[in-house]
Amino acid sequence: MSIARLARHLGLSEGTISRALNNYPDIADKTRERVQKAARELGYRPSSSARRLARGVIETIGFVLPTCRTQHSDPFLAELLNGLATELALHDWDLLVTAVPDGHDEVDVIDRLVGSGKVGGFVIARTHRSDARVDYLRNSGVPFVVQGRTDDPSDYSWLDIDNEQAFVDAVSYLRHLGHVKIACLGGDPTMNFAWQRRNGYVHAMAQQDGHIGVGYLIDGITDAVSAIDATNRLLSITRNDRPTALLCVTDAVAIGAMQALNAAGLKVGQDMSVMGFDGLPIGLAVQPALTTLHQDSYEMGREAGRMVLGLCTSTTPNPSPLQTLWQAKLTPRASVNPPGTSPAQQNQGG
Repeated sequence: MSIARLARHLGLSEGTISRALNNYPDIADKTRERVQKAARELGYRPSSSARRLARGVIETIGFVLPTCRTQHSDPFLAELLNGLATELALHDWDLLVTAVPDGHDEVDVIDRLVGSGKVGGFVIARTHRSDARVDYLRNSGVPFVVQGRTDDPSDYSWLDIDNEQAFVDAVSYLRHLGHVKIACLGGDPTMNFAWQRRNGYVHAMAQQDGHIGVGYLIDGITDAVSAIDATNRLLSITRNDRPTALLCVTDAVAIGAMQALNAAGLKVGQDMSVMGFDGLPIGLAVQPALTTLHQDSYEMGREAGRMVLGLCTSTTPNPSPLQTLWQAKLTPRASVNPPGTSPAQQNQGG
């Protein structure tokens, strides 16, 4: 069904049909309702190219995958992209996901997409404390939303989790259970989310009389493989000085730590408690089930989609930045217990 066929069916001009479908005010309400009713009944759908020409909007959002190799298989990003793609599809917008070729960086790819006119806006994720992508997009004139923040997030749109408060809450929970010796497997400290979580751990331990022993804080742990090595380093500490709880920067890191503990013949939740961050579904599949700080990655993607669509379709010149801060939800499961407690005594559910 095309506009021409719809016009013949209704006995109206193609121009009238087009203006009625796009809600132009010079078309009478009765005519607009008649046209839109017929379009629904006959299955008319405007082509994306026609919509773009009519509205002057490129109905595609760009997402450039982070260059770090381990991030390409990051389950958090997969959930985020799923939510983002779903929200855009509900509004008949497309998501263009692209990787970074060897010898290039993300800014190169963003610049090429901006120059090509293929995208009307961007969503970026996994921000660094100082992020060249944000600096570029600030000056590009292209609408964009950041999942995360940089050290200076005042003048652009972002959606983030309160990472520092989440780790303060995590330490408070562990201290309430009786843990004093709490170690932390932190991420890449140039990444803002990892830096914020690290700060939350350090500050909360100082304020709540926790004990950060020598070797308890290990930065640069970005995946399960590096987590296994880091956990083995913690296990090399003299038993009396060994931590009783381990706070991990992500669920993937926590699962690696659990694997190392299991391989060493130790019981997670009894010999050492383990807590992650993300709330990924796999946390319920491991044994014992993983205590985590839950951030709904899928809903975060949906919200980022709503935000970027709002910016792209805004009729206000230079709209004010949209800035949203969510709180993580601490989800107790069997991987965390009071020191020396059997995991069987803690609820395995979510």
